[in-house]
Amino acid sequence: MKTNFEFQLPKNQSSVIKVLGVGGGGSNAVNYMHSNGIKGVDFVVCNTDSQALEASQVPVKIQLGAELTEGLGAGSNPDIGKKAAEESIDRINELLDSNTKMLFITAGMGGGTGTGAAPVIAEVAKQKGILTVGVVTNPFSTEGGNRKKYAKDGLVELRKSVDTLLIINNDKLIEVYGDLTLSKAFAKANEVLNTATKGIAEVISQHLLVNIDLNDARRVLQNSGTAVMGQSEASGENRAIEAVEGALDSPLLNDNDIFGAEQVLLKIVTGPGDDEIKMSELNKIKSKIQQAAGNDVNIIEGVGIDNDLESSISVTVIATGFEQKIDKDPVKINLSDSNNIEDYITKEKVAEDDDKKIEILQTKIFNFDNEVLVQEISNSDENNINNKSFVDENKIIFELDSEIKPDHISNAELTKDEVNIDNPAVIIDEIDKINDDNLSDNNFEKNDITDSSKTEIDKNVSSISNKSLESREREERLREISKKLRTPSGLTYLEEQPAYKRNNVTLENVPKSDKEDTTNFTLEQNGEDITLKKNNSFLHDNVD
Repeated sequence: MKTNFEFQLPKNQSSVIKVLGVGGGGSNAVNYMHSNGIKGVDFVVCNTDSQALEASQVPVKIQLGAELTEGLGAGSNPDIGKKAAEESIDRINELLDSNTKMLFITAGMGGGTGTGAAPVIAEVAKQKGILTVGVVTNPFSTEGGNRKKYAKDGLVELRKSVDTLLIINNDKLIEVYGDLTLSKAFAKANEVLNTATKGIAEVISQHLLVNIDLNDARRVLQNSGTAVMGQSEASGENRAIEAVEGALDSPLLNDNDIFGAEQVLLKIVTGPGDDEIKMSELNKIKSKIQQAAGNDVNIIEGVGIDNDLESSISVTVIATGFEQKIDKDPVKINLSDSNNIEDYITKEKVAEDDDKKIEILQTKIFNFDNEVLVQEISNSDENNINNKSFVDENKIIFELDSEIKPDHISNAELTKDEVNIDNPAVIIDEIDKINDDNLSDNNFEKNDITDSSKTEIDKNVSSISNKSLESREREERLREISKKLRTPSGLTYLEEQPAYKRNNVTLENVPKSDKEDTTNFTLEQNGEDITLKKNNSFLHDNVD
């Protein structure tokens, strides 16, 4: 079965911003966006499943791989999805050539069409110089199978071609919204994709008092790698702070920490008249973003009016240019073998040092392995030697990796105390004797210095490694607690689980609460005799 969907996008009428849904997940998200509306964009759906395309209300549709798949889908095989996109490359080119300056690609990673075709479409857009933003979801962990692996490989390929990538972790939907039904979970995923895409697209397409144009967006988003985006609304006396904190604390994106970001797009929209943003509120919002991202961040702001907001304020933050964080697969360690743990920590430490390119320089103290070279002093230089050259207040001077140049000695001026040297060998012996005495007086022993230095250096390096490891572990614990505090399920976990259980502490010989652990006897002294008295009136048999 061959089904071809034709479309016509007049160049003089189409928007410069297009939102393209690829595969089942991406097309469902675009269907949701189309029904809810995003200002100033054109919607397109691409799929290998002709039945899904027919059900879509989006007017512009592209069937991928009509001959390869016969409209039956990619069968959850990313290779089929890739080949289908390559087969339909002419249709993709026709779409992108119709006045396209910015392209959003939405897809659900882990399947066949979205995972395989999205990188191909992104590569075509990149070659045309189109600003390309990927907005994708990671699969639910319950979906199982090869979807996790396919999603991970697909993200690697997609990163190569998009300018900016926003990743939404579906598992966080469960953390935030609780135990959802399957249909509601996918509906929430579409809602989050819509929020992310709309937030970025309307920063550019919506006309503002202080406007952000496409070139501003290009400056922030082009070749920026992974992006962090958040949006929030608030009203009331502290609406500015509450809105920006809500935008910076979006729990649904894969990573909501913007520290170290180099560029930030900031859109602020308020109601008209007296509800318009005040300068003090604008300063509070920008100061909060600078504090969260670092003082070196460049903020490009847009400020506008929306009558629908009334007394509320809407803040959208898009941050890019910070160090990319890539999830690593968990590593299994056998606790019964301590060597495995030490080897793993050592390898992790070496890898960190290679990535950060940190060099630890150890200062050389003394080197006693070099041979002492004695050079005969010629008679022409004998009279130029000043007696201060031999001994200067019993100071020992070590010259490392340097040569003694004769000019330094011959250029010295003669003083009144001249030395007449008849026998140079005697003076050299005397120098050796003085140096030996000084070394002896100062208790310098070759082996002692070498061993003690090595021990001290080993202790210092070990101390630094331990402190660095403890610091990283503490940072990870704080980050996990912070994440849990942001979600209802996390708060419930912290409230219901005692601290000793969360820290995996096993209690032994714990007395039961119903076990009586008090005595009914008291000590009483009558004269010189001490007796035991029953029925202690201060203790109750059943302690609360």
